[in-house]
Amino acid sequence: MELTMRTGNDVFVPAGGYRSLEATLAQHRDDLAELPVVVLSCFDTSTRLLPFVFYDHQIFPAGARAIAGAVAKAGFTRTRAVFELWNKNFRPSQAKIDGKPVQMLLVSSMQIHSARAFAAINDAWTMGDDRPLIIAGGPKAVYEPYHYWKPAGADHPTAPDAVVTGEVYVLLDLLNVVLQHRGRNESLRTAFERARREGALKSVPGLVYLDPQATLHEPKLVDTGLQRLVQHLDEMPDEVVGLRLMEPPHRRQGLSPAPIPDNQVGKRTRFVSVLLTQGCKFNCSYCPIPAMNQRSWRFRSPEGIARQLRSVHEAFGTRYFFGTDDNFFNRRETAEAIFSALAKTRLADGERLGRKVRWATEATQFDTYKNRDLLPLARAGGLTGIWFGIEDLTAELVNKGQKPEVTIELFRELHANSIMPMAMMMYHEGQPFHSRDSLYGLRNQVAFLRRAGAISVQLTVHTPAVGTREYENTYRSGKVLESLGDRALPDSAFDGNHVIVAGREPMWTRQLKLLLGYATFYNPLNFVRAFRRDGSPLRDKRVVYQVFGSIGVLWTAASVVPYLLRLMLHRPRFHAGPPLQSSVPVGKSAGSFSRLPVGVEPDVLVPLELPKKAA
Repeated sequence: MELTMRTGNDVFVPAGGYRSLEATLAQHRDDLAELPVVVLSCFDTSTRLLPFVFYDHQIFPAGARAIAGAVAKAGFTRTRAVFELWNKNFRPSQAKIDGKPVQMLLVSSMQIHSARAFAAINDAWTMGDDRPLIIAGGPKAVYEPYHYWKPAGADHPTAPDAVVTGEVYVLLDLLNVVLQHRGRNESLRTAFERARREGALKSVPGLVYLDPQATLHEPKLVDTGLQRLVQHLDEMPDEVVGLRLMEPPHRRQGLSPAPIPDNQVGKRTRFVSVLLTQGCKFNCSYCPIPAMNQRSWRFRSPEGIARQLRSVHEAFGTRYFFGTDDNFFNRRETAEAIFSALAKTRLADGERLGRKVRWATEATQFDTYKNRDLLPLARAGGLTGIWFGIEDLTAELVNKGQKPEVTIELFRELHANSIMPMAMMMYHEGQPFHSRDSLYGLRNQVAFLRRAGAISVQLTVHTPAVGTREYENTYRSGKVLESLGDRALPDSAFDGNHVIVAGREPMWTRQLKLLLGYATFYNPLNFVRAFRRDGSPLRDKRVVYQVFGSIGVLWTAASVVPYLLRLMLHRPRFHAGPPLQSSVPVGKSAGSFSRLPVGVEPDVLVPLELPKKAA
C-alpha cells in the first residue's frame, strides 16, 4: 500500500540540514578515510529485457552512485561503488581497498533484484566476527524493509544490521549517531552495536533494525517511522564525486586497485543519470512515486543543473545524460528556468553547453503539450528526448489527458525541434491485442504511435507494484500468481515484463501478445520504413532504434519463452491475499511518524520495550 505523508514543514529536513550533517561527519575525515566502504548496486540478470537491454550496461545506477558520492563527501574517501551487472562475480567477503577488508557494506536493491541483495548479505556474513557493518537501502528497503529478516527458528539466519527506508540523508543521520558512539580505533559495526543497545538509533526517522533485546534466531524489529526529505536538492553532492568512485567492469570476486580513471569514465558510462527534479502532480493508482515524495515537488536550481552537466562533461567528456525525473514539466516555471539556464551556459572553451551535450527526461504528454511553446528553448538547452508515460491512448486504464489527436500534434512538434518522442505503454487486463474500428487494442496503439512519430516504445504489463493503492486489492482478487508447479514466483518476475495476474484469457497468451506488441513496433518492415525521407531531422535516430529494438525483441523472446512455456504447462497457484508485510514481530519507536496509514499495522506488531537507559 501507499506510504503515509507528513504535512507542512514536517515533510522536510530544515533548509541547510543536509550540508550541516555532512560537515559534522567530515570533521572526522582523517579517521573515516581509513575505513573502506563498498556500495553495491544489486542486479538480477534475468531482468535484462526490453526496453533497457543493451543500454543498461552503459549506465551506472544513479542511486548507488549517489550514495557512494554522499558518504565519500562526508569523509569516507575509501569508498567504491560496484554495479553487479558489471561485476557479476563480486563477493563482499573478498573485497579489499588498499589491502583492508570492507568495514561498511551498503546494499542498494530494487524489489526485482532482491535475491541478489540477500545473496550479498549472506556472503558478507561468512566473514564471521570480521564482517562489515551491513546497511540495506533502495526501493526494496523503502517498501518492504521487514523482508530482510527471517522468522524465528530459521536455519542460519542472516540480515543487515539496519535497513534505511528513505533517502541518503537518513543514512548520514544514522552514521552520525554511530560515530558518536565509536571508541578509538573501533570498527563501525562495534559502534553501531553500542548505539543500538543504548537506544540511540530510535532518534533517526527512516530506519528498521533488530531490537536490542532480540536475536536473529528470535527476531523482533524496531521501526523508527517515516523519513523526512531534503527539500533543496542542490545540497546533495555533485554528480562528479560518485562518478569517480565506480569499480571497473571485470570478472573477479574482489576489487580493482583503483576505480575507473577519469579518462575512461565517459567510455564506460556513455549515459549518465542526473538528479534534476522529483515529484508528480498526478495520482495514478498503479504508481508509488507521488506518495514516496510525500506529494512534494523538489528540484535542483537551474544554475545547479547547468553546473552538474558542465562539470561532468568537462571532467569525463560525457555527452549523454538522462534526468531521473518523474514529470519534468510538472511546473512550467521550473522547466522554463532550467531550459534557459542550460541554453545560456557556456563551457570553458566558450562553446554553448546545449551544443555539446544531449539529455533526455520523462514527462507526461498532457504537461508537455500544454508547454509545447518551450520546446525550441528546450532544444537550445540540449534536450534530445522525452519518455512519455502514455500508458493507454484511449484512457481506459488511466486518464492523464492523453489523446490520439494531441499525440499526433505533439510528436510533430517534437520532431520539428529534433526532440525524440519515446512512448511508454501499459498492457492491461481486458485490453485486446487487436480491435476493429477502434484504437483500444495493444497492436493498434503501438502501430498508431509509430505512425505518429514515436522513436521507441516501452511495453509493460499492468502489475501490482508495492507502494501503490491497488496493490492489496489486486492480491485480494485471488488472481496474483504465487507459483507455477513447485516453483515459487521470484521477485524478479515483478518487472512488468512477466504476466503474473490471471485474467479473462490464459496468462501465456497475454505473455505472447506482450512480446508481439514489441514486434509490432520493431521489425524488418518498420526498419525499411524508418529510412523514408519525410523531412524529419530524427530519421537517423529512427533507424538506429529500429536496429537495436529488433535485436532486443529477439533477445527478449529468448529470455521470456521459458517462462511462457511454464505458464502453458504447469499448474498455477495464486495468492489468497496480500503477502505478509512482516513475518517477524515489529515494534514502532515511541513518537515516530508511522510509515503505514492509520489503522494499518505490520502483520506481526508487538509493543516496543526500549532499554531502561534509553527510556
